[in-house]
Amino acid sequence: MLRKPLILAAVVVALHLCEAATLGTTTTGSLLANLLQIFACGFAAAMALGAYRRGRGMSRPFWLIFSVGIAMWGAANLGWMYYEVVLHSEPPSTSVVRFLFGLESVLFAMVLFLDQDKDSPRIDAESALDFVQVGIVFFFIYLEFYYLPARRLDGYSAFLREMRVENAEDAALTGLAALQALRARKQHFRKLYGSLALYLLFSTLCAASAQYLQVVKPAPTGTLRDLLWTLPFLVAAMWAAQWQPSPAVEIGSRIRQKTVGDLLLTNATFALAPLIILWQVAQLEAEWRLLRFSLLGVSIVCYAARLGISQFRETKSANAVQTHTLAMDSAINGMAILDAAGKYTYVNPAYALMIADAGPEAVLGKSWREVTQARDVDLVQQDIRQGLQQYGRWYGPITVHHGDGTAVPMEMAITALSDGGTICVSRDITDRVSAQRARAEAEIKYRMLVEQVAAISYIAELGVDGQWLYVSPQIETMFGYSADEWLSTSREWIRHIPVEDHPIVNAAEEASSRGEPFQAEYRITRKDREIIWVSDTAVVVRGSDSHPVMEGLIVDITERKLLENQLMQARKMEAVGRLAGGVAHDFNNLLTIIKGYIEIALQRCLNQPALHSDIRRIEDAADRAVTLVRQLLAFSRKQVLRPKIIDLNSIVVNLDHLLRRLMSANIEMKTFVSKDVATIKADPGQVEQVIMNLVVNARDALPDGGHIVIETSNVDLDSAYTLDHAVVRPGSYVLLAVSDTGTGILAYRRYTAS
Repeated sequence: MLRKPLILAAVVVALHLCEAATLGTTTTGSLLANLLQIFACGFAAAMALGAYRRGRGMSRPFWLIFSVGIAMWGAANLGWMYYEVVLHSEPPSTSVVRFLFGLESVLFAMVLFLDQDKDSPRIDAESALDFVQVGIVFFFIYLEFYYLPARRLDGYSAFLREMRVENAEDAALTGLAALQALRARKQHFRKLYGSLALYLLFSTLCAASAQYLQVVKPAPTGTLRDLLWTLPFLVAAMWAAQWQPSPAVEIGSRIRQKTVGDLLLTNATFALAPLIILWQVAQLEAEWRLLRFSLLGVSIVCYAARLGISQFRETKSANAVQTHTLAMDSAINGMAILDAAGKYTYVNPAYALMIADAGPEAVLGKSWREVTQARDVDLVQQDIRQGLQQYGRWYGPITVHHGDGTAVPMEMAITALSDGGTICVSRDITDRVSAQRARAEAEIKYRMLVEQVAAISYIAELGVDGQWLYVSPQIETMFGYSADEWLSTSREWIRHIPVEDHPIVNAAEEASSRGEPFQAEYRITRKDREIIWVSDTAVVVRGSDSHPVMEGLIVDITERKLLENQLMQARKMEAVGRLAGGVAHDFNNLLTIIKGYIEIALQRCLNQPALHSDIRRIEDAADRAVTLVRQLLAFSRKQVLRPKIIDLNSIVVNLDHLLRRLMSANIEMKTFVSKDVATIKADPGQVEQVIMNLVVNARDALPDGGHIVIETSNVDLDSAYTLDHAVVRPGSYVLLAVSDTGTGILAYRRYTAS
């Protein structure tokens, strides 16, 4: 930021040097030299206005008045250039041009009387009254020490007097600026007024040197000595360009406390102006009686008005302090103020109750170490010190123990004051901590319940492509995927659903998009490619930032679906049984007639053995038909079963000859019976029919030939087997197995037909 102003200042200095070396004190040289001085003045005023725009608090009126003061010198220099270039003479000793040069000092004096304590960005009424007093004092100085004597002196003597008055004013302003820097309570004000004192000192030395050279060797504008007038403005421009406002809160800085001497000096300064004006009025000649007493009256009125305004504001401030104190005393949050030594200077009842379980009087005047137990602050004391040192504040939780052992959790904010003290604001968070603890316990119980129930709980965004936000660990047991695996690809979760069930899922998602709950049953493919049935039930709730999400449960209903299929099959078999019962009843009537005619035929062919044997075969077939009818009637529940203790091996062996006659030449049938097979209780006819049905089915599964094995044995079924066969109980059983090497039934067909 300082680079461009430095370049511009260097250009101005270079032009001054070129002008002095080439044009000198000619009319053109004087014109160019004056223009360079005016430009430097405007440059400094512009930089000061830039600092005014950047500033905050009292620095804004400081830079504004400073820029006006410099601009006033530039305006006066325009008049000087007119006299010197156009009229070829210096302005008369009583000219208004010389008065305008003096106004720069008046404005610089006004800067010195800005109220640092208020640090206000505006010029208030009190400051305006002080400025009037300063203006009257400088007017009398100009009138008494220069204007009136200059009317009786020659030009050279008037110049010398003017030079002495200006140098005295500049020296006084430099001293006052240094005094203000020493008296400043804030660091940035000390830096600001210290810089002003250095600038005024440099400007005074340059002006005094230029005036001395003018006395020794008078010359018009256009010589190198003109740099002595230009350089202070360039320095002012550099100062204003690089100046930056202080932070709103000065970390680590302390405000110097006002002493009795400071207050006496401030009040004496306010009263000094009327006294100086009174002394100056007494020195004026009688012809200026009206002016001097008028300005004296104005000064006294300004002083009285300033006292009145100050007293009014002090009263208003006292009332505000009383109101604020009452508000802090009534606050439910704890508030306290500690001095630089760590002693409480103010404590409201809420703070005293939190810290010491007592009233404010038990805490006031004591150090925080006396009130607070060491174990409460040891853990956070270092953090508090670092926060105050680095940022000027600290905020965090702290737990305070009372004398009876009661623990009070609280949040505390500590802010550093500029005088080294601190402000503490505390809030009792006992209820919040209890609520958080209860909530955490409830969440733990809820999570335990969710993770133990035999269902998947989930939270997901709406829509088929919505992101799943949470899924319970049961997903690994039910679907085979870990929770992380499922969540990472949850936007494509529908790919695990068979295409035939997509309309069911889409209908459920449409219901959720309308904010309606849904319940859907569909199939899903596990990680091991097994297909299971699930029931998905979800509701739409408001998530964070009013973002709707679904919360639901997924239950495995595969076993239920199998039972439903079995029930449906049983109902079909019941219908078939009723039909079979009706057919068997009619067929039984026909068999009765056939049996009767067989008996008659046997009686008629007793002397024909061959024919008699054939009729016996017909009779055996009729008996088997009767047995079949009886089984159909039993199947249809129209005939009572007659179970009895039978030997399974004997039934298998007796059927072996008959079953082999049913086999084709390319089918080999083998029968293996264990010797120690236990007896069973069953209807012999039904057992025979079961064996015949199994063997016939096996034969049909061997169109190209193969092997059929019939075997019996004793087996023990454990609980692992019964998990997949709900109707079987663990124990000892007799095994009847019919196996073949045929094509069999595909798994998906077997599942569909079950």
